Amino acid sequence: MWGDPVTENPDMGDVEDWGDVEDWEIYNLVQDAPVPHPIHIHETTFEILERRMVDYDWDTGVLTMGPQLPLLPGESGRKDTAFVHPGEMMRVRMRFTVGGQYMWHCHLLEHEDNEMMRPFRVGPWQDGQPADMPMHHG
Repeated sequence: MWGDPVTENPDMGDVEDWGDVEDWEIYNLVQDAPVPHPIHIHETTFEILERRMVDYDWDTGVLTMGPQLPLLPGESGRKDTAFVHPGEMMRVRMRFTVGGQYMWHCHLLEHEDNEMMRPFRVGPWQDGQPADMPMHHG
């Protein structure tokens, strides 16, 4: 939920080290969803490194990684939004160069409005940023 503490914290280290690379895995565990999630990450662009089929057993909590999927020709190059299809994991690589508090979210408005939006912080806390406390949007 949006009000939960920050769970992603790309660490930029010292000022001289800003620009470190982060790899994130983004999962769409729902197998029978009618549409993919267009995932948008603020304050960066990313490249898609890999897509895999995944199977999540909701009863046991076991996640099984399936075969790697070929990337489509239009998926090469830098992106700020990419689709994560039902039953799929997408691994992306990005570089964060500006410290601050940002968000990543599904670009479907109904999903944004229903808590499919997460904050993340780049680098250490700065004056004026929310601390690790519940955050709400409206």
